[in-house]
Amino acid sequence: MLDQAGMIVLGVLGGLLVLPGLWLFLRPNILLPWFRGSVGLLIILVGGYTALLALDLRHYQTLSDLETVATIGMTKSGPQTWRVRVEQPEQDASTFMVRGDQWQVDARILHLKKPLSWLGIGPLYRLERISGRYARLDQARSAKRTVYGLSGGSWFDSWHLDREHGLPFLDALYGNATFMPMADGAVFDVRLSSTGLAALPANRRAGQAMDDWIMPPDSSSEAGY
Repeated sequence: MLDQAGMIVLGVLGGLLVLPGLWLFLRPNILLPWFRGSVGLLIILVGGYTALLALDLRHYQTLSDLETVATIGMTKSGPQTWRVRVEQPEQDASTFMVRGDQWQVDARILHLKKPLSWLGIGPLYRLERISGRYARLDQARSAKRTVYGLSGGSWFDSWHLDREHGLPFLDALYGNATFMPMADGAVFDVRLSSTGLAALPANRRAGQAMDDWIMPPDSSSEAGY
């Protein structure tokens, strides 16, 4: 989870901003009424937003350089059907039935901007979902798709709101996903940097599947090798 000290500081900061805002808003004899009300309302809004942000960021983890954020293992259970096991740090492993020829993991990345970046928090990430992909276009259009969520969230979704409306103090990165071929017994490591996801083979079977995917076995004969 997000660094607890930073989250506490962020939440306390929001609460401390709300209290003087309420005091200004309710005191009858402080400054001009319209100015008092405007300043008080502004402080309340900023404090409330900061507190809600701290609440939502509890569902994210702090990212340090390039690190392994998940291990994906799979076994074949039928035609284009796979039992996929997802292991994340400090979480119980989860198993999903995924259909397709490839698996894909999507993630969210958040950067805090000044002045919140001064708290030393971030970048932050959250694995969003795992899904299956089909290699053939006709199947991709018509075959059953399987998509599973990998994390919870709060009703105040700061990442989505920033993408839609542009929230202050935040920079939400979009389009962070990686995908690899399915192969019986393959294991892949999913690594994440501040710029995005990457999947790497973690055993020999995964490396072989990746090589076959990049250059299918019959392509070497066609190329004259």
